[in-house]
Amino acid sequence: MNIAIAGAGEVATHVAELLMKRHAVSLIVPEGLQSTRLDIIDVHIIRGSPTSSTILDAANVSSCGVFVAATDSDEANLVACVLAARLGAGRTLCLLNNPTDQHTVDVNLAETLGIHALIRPAEQLAEEMIRIVSVPGALDAQHFEGGRIRLLRHLVEAGAPITEGALADLTLPNNAVLVLGKRDRKAFIPNGASQFQAGDTVTAMGTPRGVHEVLYRFLRSSDHGYDAQDVLIVGGGSVGLSVAQGLESAGWTVKIIEADRDRCECIAPKIRGLVIHGDGTDLDLLEQEHAEDTSVLLALTSGDQDNLLVSLIGKTLGIPRIITRADRLSNERLFERVGIDVVRSARGAAIRRVTHDIVENRFEVKAELDHGDVHIINIKLPETFPPTTLAAMATQLFAVVGALIRDDKVIIPRGDTVLQANDHLLIVTSIDCEDEARLHFASPHIVEAQ
Repeated sequence: MNIAIAGAGEVATHVAELLMKRHAVSLIVPEGLQSTRLDIIDVHIIRGSPTSSTILDAANVSSCGVFVAATDSDEANLVACVLAARLGAGRTLCLLNNPTDQHTVDVNLAETLGIHALIRPAEQLAEEMIRIVSVPGALDAQHFEGGRIRLLRHLVEAGAPITEGALADLTLPNNAVLVLGKRDRKAFIPNGASQFQAGDTVTAMGTPRGVHEVLYRFLRSSDHGYDAQDVLIVGGGSVGLSVAQGLESAGWTVKIIEADRDRCECIAPKIRGLVIHGDGTDLDLLEQEHAEDTSVLLALTSGDQDNLLVSLIGKTLGIPRIITRADRLSNERLFERVGIDVVRSARGAAIRRVTHDIVENRFEVKAELDHGDVHIINIKLPETFPPTTLAAMATQLFAVVGALIRDDKVIIPRGDTVLQANDHLLIVTSIDCEDEARLHFASPHIVEAQ
């Protein structure tokens, strides 16, 4: 498929890099821009403004299956999408970076303009934050197939049953698969001989019931106790307000600390919880508000330095869960390396949404894990694929089948599950092994040779 992307920031270049292996990607960047990243990605570079029909013609937008407008200017993105739609682009995706509480462009207006999807990074980030916070102790929480398949990444607690022996000796639920483990920043695919330790992280995929059972029966200590549903949010911007409203709707008690008095007065009537005017990096204020007693701290200001400082203070106070916003995508890894539990960026959320929108109906990359090092891909087995047990497909590749969809039915596979033609496999694989994993699981001649 031909894909054209307008923009030279983290979102545009990262999406281009994700898609360039299997698509013909054109990237429209400003005239005169110099960037080392542009030199290392294998895409067609067009220099100029995406609001110019001439430049869009040079990018062959008329033959594009998807056009993505991801510049730093919302106005330019809207105009570029309208032009691309008129030129004949199959789908147009428009990034709107300006975080406003009242949307200036709604879905109905976008459709009349020929824009198929509006992507608001701040909204995407808020949705991810709500989803993760809502699952007790989750480091990541995602769902697929309309929620029929769940994914959970969680820390192994001291004294958790999963630490009591090798996986082969434990009675794990049949409707869930442990697809990924991590110890000391090294990822691995669990097998029967794997034995987890406290402090490891486990990623499970399965039905909602199966993932719930893995969490409560195997990953938590027997004396874990009750999970309080109270949260302290530092930063009352559009993301902070959206998260607060979403969590209150789910029954959480919310408190917000916001440095701008006018903003405090604006958001106070919009939530039931307390809005405090003050500096979230002020240790005295946090102690005065008994921050140490809260179950979750969310650092959601618009500044990475402030968010990092708030998070480190929260760790010092002993707050059990800390979830942090990072504006720069590269800071997601950095913040986690200094001990922050969960880090998400608006740009990362936008990248995940854009790639999902592009490939949703094409069964390719469904999600990214571990900051892009691990992908969840969806491949369809060909018509000529012979019935073969999953055990017979064993491979040394960093790849594991977490679920399969057959005639709209979700199946969590075991070793004796028989794969059939036209099955869709959800495969967790490292980015380095992705191409080989696609070939291995989708090529009948490889199966027959085993």
